[in-house]
Amino acid sequence: MALSLLGELLVRKGIITKEQLSKVLNKSPENEEMLGRALINSGDLTEAQLYEVLAEQFNIPFFPRLKILEIVPSVIKAVPVKFVQHYGFMPLSLKGKVLTIAVSNPMDVWLAEEIKLNLKLQVQRVLSTRTEIDDAIRKYYGVVAGTVDKIITGKKEEKSKLRVQEHRIEDIEKSAEEASVIKLVNQILSEAIRMRATDIHIEPYQHKVHLRYRVDGVLRDVKVPEDIYYIQPAIVSRIKILSHLDVVEHRVPQDGRAKVRLQQGEEVDLRISIIPGYFGENVVIRVLPTQVLLDLDRIGFSPETLKKIEQMIHNPHGIILLTGPTGSGKTTTLYACLSKLNKPEAKIISIEDPVEYALEGVTQIQVNPRVGLTFAQTLRSVLRHDPDIMMVGEIRDTETADLAIRSALTGHLVFSTLHTNDAPSGITRLLDMGIEPFLLASSLEVLIAQRLIRLTCTKCKGKGCDNCNETGFRGRKAIFEILLVDEEIQQMIIAHKTSAEIKTKAKQLGMQTLQDSGMQLVKEGLTTKEEIMRVV
Repeated sequence: MALSLLGELLVRKGIITKEQLSKVLNKSPENEEMLGRALINSGDLTEAQLYEVLAEQFNIPFFPRLKILEIVPSVIKAVPVKFVQHYGFMPLSLKGKVLTIAVSNPMDVWLAEEIKLNLKLQVQRVLSTRTEIDDAIRKYYGVVAGTVDKIITGKKEEKSKLRVQEHRIEDIEKSAEEASVIKLVNQILSEAIRMRATDIHIEPYQHKVHLRYRVDGVLRDVKVPEDIYYIQPAIVSRIKILSHLDVVEHRVPQDGRAKVRLQQGEEVDLRISIIPGYFGENVVIRVLPTQVLLDLDRIGFSPETLKKIEQMIHNPHGIILLTGPTGSGKTTTLYACLSKLNKPEAKIISIEDPVEYALEGVTQIQVNPRVGLTFAQTLRSVLRHDPDIMMVGEIRDTETADLAIRSALTGHLVFSTLHTNDAPSGITRLLDMGIEPFLLASSLEVLIAQRLIRLTCTKCKGKGCDNCNETGFRGRKAIFEILLVDEEIQQMIIAHKTSAEIKTKAKQLGMQTLQDSGMQLVKEGLTTKEEIMRVV
């Protein structure tokens, strides 16, 4: 077939010009596949445009979106994963002895013969993009299916024994250091990075393992083969080795950290927590970027709110509290505040559990309750180091709360967090801890409640597409509820008023609630009302 056939068809359809074709042909591509790739690389052609024309040229149906197809499990079981991944096609349906497959290269006519020879099936081909086929394989077979199959192959008779060997250190370390297990863990991490996941959950149950990624604050199941259950101890052991944890300890929780460089050269920090479950050890890996932009101007405050916050954090003393559940972005906001104040003339000390990001110029201390290094104990020692600004990662008990408040009253600026649903509830929570109302009223400057809400995908406006993994959402933005403690709020604290009464008064004074903040984003078309209701 003449090399120019594809090019001529593209020109005839008006997709590219003769000049664009000549420019690429002058570089002498060896075949039509390379011609198409060269036109895509030059920006003259999109992948979808190329495949539409190829489908017409070779008289093959074109399926631009495999993700919207529902492929029944019997089809997946009929075609082994190693076969699919080796030849790079996706089985779509099986009717009798006729297998319909999606291929990305219409010239791979020999593939039908390979399938007929190995699987005893006739083949009907449709055309789809390489990206669509890879995504479909990932969806229906799982990103780690081929690696798991490779590990399990040849060990069928050992399956029942594999999980029994956990107590033997030499067996665990040997299996955890096998190239295939290392590759498997790397694949799990790489896929999490590709999906923009913040957390990885590995959860063993009876005869199965669930792998889930938290993306934009929502957990998603990731397809894994059932056989992964048999090598789950080796996976956990590999993760323990990465984070320098005790490989033979399975009875108590363990926490660790690791920094890894993935195959694509990207470095990530991992915060690892392992707890003993009924069916085996559960692993949660927090994925932290090594380079994080801690800029208060880009946190998401409105210009008026940002001005107020900057005034508050430049006060010489007092307490600034952030409230909200785990994963609401409190730590990022606190770090952004500290970064703003991080000057040579200021001594800043933070007490954290754990330290998530390293900040040059800030003395960071990680608490360790097992050796008596609690928030309260550390706070006492820190005060003898003459700090100007302190960050207490979380106020968990009365002793810590009392020390933080007294520190603020003696001339220190203190940042901390509380786990409450809104800003006014932070006041009643501290009062319920036994803090004297007049001390709290004198020291508290501002309470900021925070949540992260998902933004609608800009490509599909919430309908679902490749860009957002069919969810309709991509990326997140913070919403805030900011309670400034002025004289009226101080009087209500001293009078021990309820959080509902304080909230009513604060709204009268102009406080925008979390729901108000979220609905403003709905009006701007950045998110949906349902998303605000889900979060708030």
